[in-house]
Amino acid sequence: MSGGTGRRLLVLGAGGHARAVADLAVACGRSIAGFLGARGAPATAGVIGSDDDLVRLCAERRFDEAIVGVGNTALARRPELFARLRELGVPTPKLVHPSAVISPSATIGLGSALFPHAVVGAEASVGENAVIYSGSVIEHGCRIGDHAYLAPGVILCGDVCVEAGAFVGAGAIVVPGVVIGKEAVVSAGARVARDVPAGGRVAGSGAPAGLS
Repeated sequence: MSGGTGRRLLVLGAGGHARAVADLAVACGRSIAGFLGARGAPATAGVIGSDDDLVRLCAERRFDEAIVGVGNTALARRPELFARLRELGVPTPKLVHPSAVISPSATIGLGSALFPHAVVGAEASVGENAVIYSGSVIEHGCRIGDHAYLAPGVILCGDVCVEAGAFVGAGAIVVPGVVIGKEAVVSAGARVARDVPAGGRVAGSGAPAGLS
């Protein structure tokens, strides 16, 4: 449908993040088979159906592989959509932009998207279906859980752990050894110097929201 000459990639999502994922995929040599929007959403360019059409499109062999393309406004749907792809046996590639810098000792999980100029250091790991946006730095020994989302310009110093489904906002800086718990939210620009509990929220000061 657009760009690339390689395997046909279906993007689950049709918003701004999905379009960014499509650009990333083309940079990685894929062609875009189309986008799946949310049920009842207005049709936009390139949308070939909704989530309800995934099984039919699989049967019709309209694509070769797929990736989750819903962004930070729908984080709860990311694990669900990824699980559906797994249940259907759909290949979920990892997409790493050519300008990203990945240590040979780092590992990247399937279904993850690493955008331009992302850096992943020595012995770091990125789980499955994670998003590492442009210019984010994941230093040595960091662990990024499945479905986690790092917005542009995040800096994780050494040995930071971002657990499954957590969100780290643009420009946040996390000092060495901090653990950001499962499904926690770190606001843009935060300076995080202590652990964040599962489901917790961190304000711009780096202190957990609502706590002194």
